[in-house]
This record gives sequence, structure tokens and C-alpha cells, in this order.
Amino acid sequence: VGSGNPEEGELRPQLLDRFGMHAEIRTVKDPILRVKVVEERTSFDQAPSVWIENYESQQQELRDRIVAAQKLLPTVELDYDLRVKISEVCSRLDVDGLRGDIVTNRAAKAYAAYNGKEKV
Repeated sequence: VGSGNPEEGELRPQLLDRFGMHAEIRTVKDPILRVKVVEERTSFDQAPSVWIENYESQQQELRDRIVAAQKLLPTVELDYDLRVKISEVCSRLDVDGLRGDIVTNRAAKAYAAYNGKEKV
């Protein structure tokens, strides 16, 4: 996991090749939502134990779901036709190397396992 500021310039291609996936996170633009985020962050800073207690059951459910997915993952199947489709898309997008194919195959299986499925 890493972060970067695009205002500081693009990463060199040899570094970009090391990332299998990335997400672009943008700052919230809606002023009402921005105020809500700031208020909630301030509330957390003032009483983190209250927040931890309020979200404990949701956090435990998420932990349990992840552990179940980890156990299921080795048995998840990804059909040959879908593997070919992934490679076609990577090729069409002119992805260098095979890292995109590999990571997309892995991510598809992980997503299926997270959703309790034995097949992508």
C-alpha cells in the first residue's frame, strides 16, 4: 500500500510496473459532505473509544467475512474463458507485461471468495 501526490509528478514507468492495482482517491467536493467528514473526524479525535465501541460489531463482522474468504480462496475457480477475457482486456488497454493479468485474476478470485462464492 502506498500513496502519492500527482501534483508532484508522474511515477517512472519502472515503478508503475511494480503496482498490480491502484485506486485514484479524490477529495470530496460537496460542502455538506465535507462538513460532515470534518465533524465526524473531530468527534473521533475527542472520544475514539466511543467510536471503537459503536463500530465493534461491524468490525467483527468484517473480520469474520475476511477470514472466511481467506479459507475459501484456495478453492475458488476462475474459468478459462474469463482468464482469456481478462488477458484480452489487458492487451487492449496496452498493459505492459503480465502483472495486470495476474493481479486481475487474483482480484477476481478474492472478490468471489469475499462474497462467499466458489466460482468467479
